Amino acid sequence: RSPSQIVRQSVLELKLQAEESFVLKVVQLEELLQVRHSVFGIGNASCCKSQVAAQPPQGHESSPALANHTPQ
Repeated sequence: RSPSQIVRQSVLELKLQAEESFVLKVVQLEELLQVRHSVFGIGNASCCKSQVAAQPPQGHESSPALANHTPQ
């Protein structure tokens, strides 16, 4: 199965909408985490940043450290 199919299945299990843009961003995040040790989740309100960060990691060696920064 492709990464996008796995993400789509997981999204539906979480009772979320499996929109193409969301699935693509999750796949891109996974690919980025394979080569980087940290990433920033930046975006407009209501673009699923909190939903992605709230999900427990699956298949990773360690849990992510999350920090919420307000740009003020």
